[in-house]
Amino acid sequence: MAAGGPSRSERKAAERVRRLREEQQRERLRQVSRILRKAAAERSAEEGRLLAESEDLVTELQGRSRRREGLKRRQEEVCDDPEELRRKVRELAGAVRNAKYLVVYTGAGISTAASIPDYRGPNGVWTLLQKGRSVSAADLSEAEPTLTHMSIARLHEQKLVCTACTPNREYVRVFDVTERTALHRHQTGRACHKCGAQLRDTIVHFGERGTLGQPLNWEAATQAASKADTILCLGSSLKVLKKYPRLWCMTKPPSRRPKLYIVNLQWTPKDDWAALKLHGKCDDVMQLLMDELGLEIPPYSRWQDPIFSLATPLRAGEEGSHTRKSLCRSREEPPPGDRGAPLSSAPVLGGWFGKGCTKRTKRKKIT
Repeated sequence: MAAGGPSRSERKAAERVRRLREEQQRERLRQVSRILRKAAAERSAEEGRLLAESEDLVTELQGRSRRREGLKRRQEEVCDDPEELRRKVRELAGAVRNAKYLVVYTGAGISTAASIPDYRGPNGVWTLLQKGRSVSAADLSEAEPTLTHMSIARLHEQKLVCTACTPNREYVRVFDVTERTALHRHQTGRACHKCGAQLRDTIVHFGERGTLGQPLNWEAATQAASKADTILCLGSSLKVLKKYPRLWCMTKPPSRRPKLYIVNLQWTPKDDWAALKLHGKCDDVMQLLMDELGLEIPPYSRWQDPIFSLATPLRAGEEGSHTRKSLCRSREEPPPGDRGAPLSSAPVLGGWFGKGCTKRTKRKKIT
């Protein structure tokens, strides 16, 4: 026995007592939890006495239940009734007309109408991963811009919204260029045929912050955000804004903040900050908004899509530098360089989409 300290046998006895108390506490917690799941009328007198003697546990379990219910409600999709949605869209239309500088932030929710999954919706990427289900990459070869995309294009055409922060691109491809890129690794494995420099993607990879210099045009985006007096958020969960403080104006004093309008079926952490929250599908809201503004939504035509006329073909020696399915010029024309099965049947392996998926998968232990 060390001077002034307990002996080994005393320490072991104290550890046994501690573990016994913990197990008794866990068992009591399980008992109280089972009782609380019963209706009050179905509880016996003995169970009632146990609850009365376990006020702290009852309070803790009820708090856990409220938190679980709150999280569940936040994940639910809610739709405004048609008349309420029209009323809100009329208010939004007035804000768009009166805005001196309108900035639109879009999320994955604007593409669900094109069968491209979002992240936190009922069938979103993160939602499925949390449920332990596998996720496959979306097949973009037949996806087309949605009504929301075309509406934003018309608003820009009418000079009602700023899209000046789009970076210039020397190379446009008709296939996914992120096959070999990942977090903080933007080189695609191909080189510029003029200067020989490595070509980089222009994707914000999952986990990248707004401090990135290239390939993103943060300077122009920051300038646009600082001028905004109205912000419209379409189909975004608004859960990663703290990663991009320079692109978000809501940190300004309340008197100088732009008015915030949110279109989303689910709860967002900025709902309480919004001047108006519209619970509706992006396409439905934008159709009503364009009707209120008296603007026609232009139809989409693949034959008139500039991506095909601007696309830079692969040069000699680059044919094997990608395996992702290429876009078609039309539904009748087979995709150039098609190399096999569509993306929808292949597991996610890498790129901007795959990097986010692998962040939530557990590594297998090597034995």
